[in-house]
Amino acid sequence: MHIHTGEKPYQCDHCELRFSQVPELCRHLISHTGEVYLCPVCGKALRDPHKLPAHERLQTGDRPYKCEQCGKGYTMATKLRRHVKSPLEEKPHVCQVCGAKYTMMQRDCYINNGENYAGSMSVTKSGKSCQYWKSNFPHRIQEFNVTQLKLPENFCRNPDKSNQGPWCFTRDPTVRREACSVPKCGEAVVPPPRPPTVKPEEHYLKTKDCLDGNGETYTGDMFVTLGGRTCLQWSAAEVQAFIKGKELLPQVQLVKNHCRNPDGDMEGPWCYVKGAGGNITIDYCDLELCDAPLDKFVDESGGRERTTLEDKRKAFFNLRSFGNGEQECGVRPMFEKVNKEDKNEKELLMSYTGSRIVGGDEAEVASQVMLYKRSPQELLCGASLISDEWILTAAHCILYPPWNKNFTINDIFVRLGKHSRTKYERGTEKIVAIDEIIVHPKYNWKENLNRDIALLHMKKPVVFTNEIHPVCLPTKNIAKNLMFAGYKGRVTGWGNLRESWSSNPTNLPSVLQQIHLPIVDQSICRNSTSVIITDNMFCAGYQPDDTKRGDACEGDSGGPFVMKSPTDKRWYQIGIVSWGEGCDRDGKYGFYTHLFRMRCWMKKVIDKTGSADEE
Repeated sequence: MHIHTGEKPYQCDHCELRFSQVPELCRHLISHTGEVYLCPVCGKALRDPHKLPAHERLQTGDRPYKCEQCGKGYTMATKLRRHVKSPLEEKPHVCQVCGAKYTMMQRDCYINNGENYAGSMSVTKSGKSCQYWKSNFPHRIQEFNVTQLKLPENFCRNPDKSNQGPWCFTRDPTVRREACSVPKCGEAVVPPPRPPTVKPEEHYLKTKDCLDGNGETYTGDMFVTLGGRTCLQWSAAEVQAFIKGKELLPQVQLVKNHCRNPDGDMEGPWCYVKGAGGNITIDYCDLELCDAPLDKFVDESGGRERTTLEDKRKAFFNLRSFGNGEQECGVRPMFEKVNKEDKNEKELLMSYTGSRIVGGDEAEVASQVMLYKRSPQELLCGASLISDEWILTAAHCILYPPWNKNFTINDIFVRLGKHSRTKYERGTEKIVAIDEIIVHPKYNWKENLNRDIALLHMKKPVVFTNEIHPVCLPTKNIAKNLMFAGYKGRVTGWGNLRESWSSNPTNLPSVLQQIHLPIVDQSICRNSTSVIITDNMFCAGYQPDDTKRGDACEGDSGGPFVMKSPTDKRWYQIGIVSWGEGCDRDGKYGFYTHLFRMRCWMKKVIDKTGSADEE
């Protein structure tokens, strides 16, 4: 009855959401007070223990409820009762609003155009999962204000009174919106197609035809790259000029122009190709690597390595192509250089020994960069300074078709030395043009933003100052010693202060914000979302039972996730703010590009002659 009339008399005391039926309210209350129950089959976390048996049967295919007349099996007793009544044409339940008769008390259906539909369906007619209304990933919602309309979770609704009935934005970046699999009251229910059930370990650890390790043992004859380019002969003079002086794996035989991985690149086999204008560059081959746990870096002794401090850091990049910054990186002029701590960094160090930025504090970060759009002039993304010539950001800040993004060097510029979001800071701020953009060739915007990384080369080198200073890139030792669940990193940005986007000044920070977030165990990250999580990502944030809150959100994309090494006292960028499903939501986390895994790619595209160094 209340579904038709739109009346919702039952209100949650915790969040003030309203419901048309008491059972719906009871199920919702579990999300505030209930424990988490893990499915032993697929690992999914459920709040309602009563749903767990039925959920398990859906994964295993078990159908214990049998019809005595035809022998057909069902996963739930309610489905069996509905089946038994259907052949007998028994329809005892009559809607007092529209007069429709039903075999069961139907809750998930709509009348007219469905603008008053308040059910919990979150799947489209083609079987696609719905995007959360308060999230802008993968599709940016600009048609209406989702907060004012009180659109809950990712449930199907009809806020624009479409003739197609309830609909939603989908989680498929290539399909913006689609009608939902909600039947019209009185019509037959047509279930959406179900994707094949795959256990998490089968997907992440045993991908079909994948290569072990980093693909160093690959001896096949593939010679065409992901970009469709033909590999150059390894014996060619121009290729030998680039290889000369590099530390290559002796067991990798460089045969003809076949794809190989002679330097142990974590991205797998690659080769040299001719790029735009005839310049020689590298590209990766379409060969898939078997995923392995990314959050456990264990040395041969089985423990965490200790680092030996040296007066001079060993260079990873070539000075001529990378520019200045490797020696002085991560040592802020106004803090570490004068042996001074900022007021919040002790929280990070204590975690090692024991976004929009939602819920953040004011920050002073000399390596933070603002990526700015030329026309109309507006904040585009965050970024970070890694040398006096190079900027690091997320690929989706440059190229993301669902948001109509495909920027060139003529569309953007960078602003360095900034603290204020809107004001021009005379005397400290520098505005620099870009003359080259390099997006990772394996960047995957169509599925999960895998390898969400891009490099920007500045037209002119910048001079380091108190407000402009580079951050360090992670070494193997840093990754081994700091990337553990529970260890905290610092995220900075000028993004929204609240989950839902708004142009209201109270929703936007006036100055750079920062927040400290703990790295989350990779199994929890994977169980928190239906998006496929790869080894090139990690997630961070507070879990539902933590007393602290906070997250990175829109406007913070492309910005840095940094950690301070307790040994050499330098700041290292561990990740790049990539994506999330809403901000600061229970059971949801922010996802970041795993920067150490991108290090070999960065070296090859920046540095054509430098020596290899993984330590």
